[in-house]
Amino acid sequence: MISKKLRRSLLVAGGTALLAAPACAAVCPKGHSACPYPGRCFLYTDADGNSLCDYTSGDSGTSVSETDQITISGSSTDTSATTQTDTGSDTVSSVISTSSSTGSETVSSGDSGLSPLVFSAAGLILGGAVILLLAIAMKYLRKEKPEVLQKIFVYAGISPILLGLLIVLYDPELFGITGTLADMISSYSGIVYMFGGTLLAAVLWLKNAMSKEALISISILTSAAGFLLIIPIAPDGFSSTISGIIALSFAGLGFAGLVALLVITYFFGRVFCAHMCPAGVLQELLYRIPVKKVQIKDRRIPKTIRAGFFAALVIGVFCSIDIFEYIGISSFFALMFTAAAGVFLVILLASVFIYRPFCTFLCPYGCIFSIISRFGRFGLKRTDKCINCRKCEKICPTGEAGSEAKKAECYLCGKCIEKCPVESAIIYGKR
Repeated sequence: MISKKLRRSLLVAGGTALLAAPACAAVCPKGHSACPYPGRCFLYTDADGNSLCDYTSGDSGTSVSETDQITISGSSTDTSATTQTDTGSDTVSSVISTSSSTGSETVSSGDSGLSPLVFSAAGLILGGAVILLLAIAMKYLRKEKPEVLQKIFVYAGISPILLGLLIVLYDPELFGITGTLADMISSYSGIVYMFGGTLLAAVLWLKNAMSKEALISISILTSAAGFLLIIPIAPDGFSSTISGIIALSFAGLGFAGLVALLVITYFFGRVFCAHMCPAGVLQELLYRIPVKKVQIKDRRIPKTIRAGFFAALVIGVFCSIDIFEYIGISSFFALMFTAAAGVFLVILLASVFIYRPFCTFLCPYGCIFSIISRFGRFGLKRTDKCINCRKCEKICPTGEAGSEAKKAECYLCGKCIEKCPVESAIIYGKR
């Protein structure tokens, strides 16, 4: 018989994989460089045979292979024809299209019908709406304390709706949004999600409304956003931010975002690290899988390693070496199967046993935010209702649950609140 904890963890892991499935190569259609599979992407067809992705939507049943591509130049009118190409015993049909705007004729993939992303978004939004209606109906179907189950249904309904909207933001033109509005969505959706989500999470904590259901829902959404949107403040962009600071160039998005997050961290703690960083929350979800954990009792070890890695990153900037090129976070979230992406995948697998290994040992932003968070104005704290059972200290994965802890490494995971036997003995408030 599968235990309750194992079932719950399998649902979390399976839900994360399911939500990431329609994400595809999120960065590639926006012009990601150094693609390891140019012209051979499983989503997009190289229609003109020049080994460069032109982002023509591919269909496995009608995609054009290299032997089928025929180019006819010098025509100013639109024509189409069908040729039969004999290769041994097989006869291959290809459709030839000509375009007056490009002055060349290329074989198209014969793309027809709606994209699977459209059906995914519509299904998620519709399914979420149905679940929300069920949550409302539960108020009348159950008379005795329906609050807990109703709360689960509410988050189970909101999450797929928001995920469907993320898919719309991923490719607005696919959903009929064009022109300036589509450009604005492509340019700023990641920024709005990052900062808007960080502030919203801070408000939920201030209102003491950040339940376990909310934590898991937000983590799943942010993990999906890592695949679907370009999050502007990514750990592997740290070197370019440092280069800009050294060159006294403070107008870059990375520097502006860093300053804004430093201010937010000072007031509200590490809300961004906890809920809005895709790399962090994906590790958070994986750590919830119920296996035996590796506890690091001496917290000076990870702090020393991270400080050394931070120094190596800064030195690397002066030597024109970006260490993060060998830790492919962006490549991983773009589903580009490179060796560097494999390194980050190994780190993710390690997070099943070790709490947030990337954040703990390698993240340069984490190193900076931990210093600011020590002096933060708001954070988790004990109240007069505390009975000193120390259960929170035993469950805390970063050793920050002690009454005298500075909360520098507190990622607001909520495990201390979940474990506490006394309601409101641990709250989020002014320190």
